[in-house]
Amino acid sequence: MDLTALIILPIIAGLAALWIGAMVSIFRRSSAMSGLELLGWCAFVVFAQFFGPLIWFFIGRDRYAAPPS
Repeated sequence: MDLTALIILPIIAGLAALWIGAMVSIFRRSSAMSGLELLGWCAFVVFAQFFGPLIWFFIGRDRYAAPPS
């Protein structure tokens, strides 16, 4: 493997983990959202692949309470 692959692969893996974590978090709180809000957050996270999950974790997640376990 060359140096470029050693740099890019951890970045891609980190972004994938961030994206998956945001999607799981959104779907866990989906009962507190309307269908349009759920669709909007999912689309935002998918299309804004770095900033979307960060905005969800810092702003959006606080708006919706997690369902009781």
